[in-house]
This record gives sequence, structure tokens and C-alpha cells, in this order.
Amino acid sequence: MQPTCAAIHDLSCYAKSSLTVVLPVLEVMGVEACPLPTALLSSQTDGFSSYYFRDTSADIEGILDAWKNLGLRFDAIYSGFLGSADQVALIKQFIQDQPAALTLVDPVLGDGGSLYGPVAGQQVTAMQQLVCCADVITPNTTEAALLLGRPYQEQFETGTALAWARELALATGSKVAITSVPCREANVVACYADGASYVVPYQRFNASYPGCGDLFASLLLGFLLGKESFQSAVELAVSFTSKAIERTIEAGYEMRHGISVSPVLVELAKR
Repeated sequence: MQPTCAAIHDLSCYAKSSLTVVLPVLEVMGVEACPLPTALLSSQTDGFSSYYFRDTSADIEGILDAWKNLGLRFDAIYSGFLGSADQVALIKQFIQDQPAALTLVDPVLGDGGSLYGPVAGQQVTAMQQLVCCADVITPNTTEAALLLGRPYQEQFETGTALAWARELALATGSKVAITSVPCREANVVACYADGASYVVPYQRFNASYPGCGDLFASLLLGFLLGKESFQSAVELAVSFTSKAIERTIEAGYEMRHGISVSPVLVELAKR
């Protein structure tokens, strides 16, 4: 039977990120993705001088109440960007009402040492609570620093990255994959799961597209639902994300347009 996933993320009406990345990836991996938009934006925020933003908290409350009344059950929950700190209580309750669901929380807060434009300081504190409800978390280095209350680092030794992953795992009770970790030898994903620490290296690219973290997290969840081990799922997610970045560069996409997932969907479908 096809697994179902509640995909909790913002909806950007122009340029690829968040739900416009998550939905096609999960669907082609055989997962029925059920969107729960946390905010409505005219475009993704990176590279655009202005944008429309609407917090959809009232809509979330109504949708979750309707789902609860219908007795709907989900095999997985993917929680990404939240439109406000107030949404955390709603999502926490939803996760608690779905105890059998595999829950991945991507704590979307910022990048490059700064918070994203719509993110307020109180959302950091709220996210520190939400990650404790997850089975898997996928912060980048900025988000890992915020969750741990540490200063942002531009460069890591491998041992430090692994120590951060382990500390997050022990604090949250979740499996951890810290993405986009710049180490001396290569960029890596730093992981801690089931008592083991390891890194998954990947090629550095001279481009950074919005939506890459959304793509990685979607792939990781899809592979986990396909019964891959955590390490194998991370390695596969890294491989497909790298392919998507490489092909987006080759296609000459503007960076602000976001990651193009189309070039890897056929290969994903074959799996």
C-alpha cells in the first residue's frame, strides 16, 4: 500500500523551494504527499527584493481539526518551514496524535549565519522544542548552531561536526543529519544515528540554490520509507541532490529560481 505523508511547509508561488520541491519528489518516490501549507509567499525569499507573505496558522488549525475528525492516519510527517512560533504547538499536537508516523523535522530557520527574512527570534526557541518530537532532523550548520545555542562557524573540523551531530541527537532523541558542513577536505553531511557517527562527503559546487535542503530532506524521508537504512538513505539523498545541483547549473538556471528537481525525477521513478 502506498505510504502517506503530511508535508508541512510553506508554498512559494514562484521559484522552486519548499512544497514545490517536496511534493513532486515524494510522489515520484511512491509516497502520497498531503500538503499542509504553513505560509503563502509570492516567491521564495532568497534573491528577491520584495515578496508577499501570509501566515496560514488559522488555516492549519482548521485543516488539522478536519483531519482529526475524519480519523486520518499518516505513515510519515515532514515538517519544514513554519510561518510563526505559534504554529509549533499545532504541529506538536499533530505529531503526538500520529504516534506511528515516521517524523522528519527540517528546522528551517536560516543559512549563512543569519535567520531567513520571515523568521523571528521566538521561532528559534519554538523550534528547539519541536525537534524533540522528531525521529529525524536535518538542520544545516546555521540551524544546528541555533538549536545548540552555539556561535555560527564558517569552517569545521570533521570531529567538531560529528560532535555537534551527536550532541543534537542526545538532546532531541532523534537521528541527525547536519547538511552542508564545510570541512577542510570536502563538504559533508555529518550524521549520528543508532550510536554511530559518520560523514558523507560530496562535491563542492560554485552555486547555492534555494530548495537544496528541501530536496535532500524529501529524498531522505522517501528512502527511509522505502526501508533503506539511515546511512544508505543519507548517501542516496546526497547523491541525488548533487545530481540535481549539477544539472541545474548545466541548464543555466538563475540561482534565485531555486533547485530544478525535474532532471532527477525520471531516475527516482526507476528506483
